[in-house]
Amino acid sequence: MQCVQTKPEVLIVDDERSITDLLSEDLAREGYHCVEVLTGEDALEKLSVNIFDIVLLDLKLPGISGMDVLRESILTHPETPIIVVTGSGDIQTAVEAMKIGAADYITKPFELEKVNKSVEAVLKTRAIKKTTPKEAWMECLDDIARGVETRWDFLTGHIMNTTVIEQTVEIARKMTIPQKYIEQWAQTRRKHFERVKVLDALLAM
Repeated sequence: MQCVQTKPEVLIVDDERSITDLLSEDLAREGYHCVEVLTGEDALEKLSVNIFDIVLLDLKLPGISGMDVLRESILTHPETPIIVVTGSGDIQTAVEAMKIGAADYITKPFELEKVNKSVEAVLKTRAIKKTTPKEAWMECLDDIARGVETRWDFLTGHIMNTTVIEQTVEIARKMTIPQKYIEQWAQTRRKHFERVKVLDALLAM
């Protein structure tokens, strides 16, 4: 079944053809244009020559792992959000993926409705970022945060997260970045850290 190109393009990466076909056919019914690949190598090749609006990435792949694909994509295509797919018993990997920069995660076996909702939510967030003037300021704040993380890399967990936010906000105010964008950035950052915290708590159970 062909996807109709009336909605964003989706790259589906999974070593099981039955799963890529299932996801592609379901997203096709929603009007997405889909491209399917079975390996990490093929995923990186597709990403190097095509612009995708979102990636569905299985983390357990033969050859180049899904985590390596995630890391490479974050570096070379930071504007492309990635939803990672992992086994229900492998929460540790999902935690690590979220820390690296994955936009969301889905566990197998998954419900197609949940996949659709995740794709829709992530794309909606991406669209808001791309169509509002705050995008440049948000990128600037992210750059500041990365610099702060480098200076405080001896800290971990909640203390690290709190320190990064506080230091970034302080620097941003000195740079006269509009307060509303600083607050929006800090709120988004806290929500991301809280999600990672929940995953860590589940892992410890």
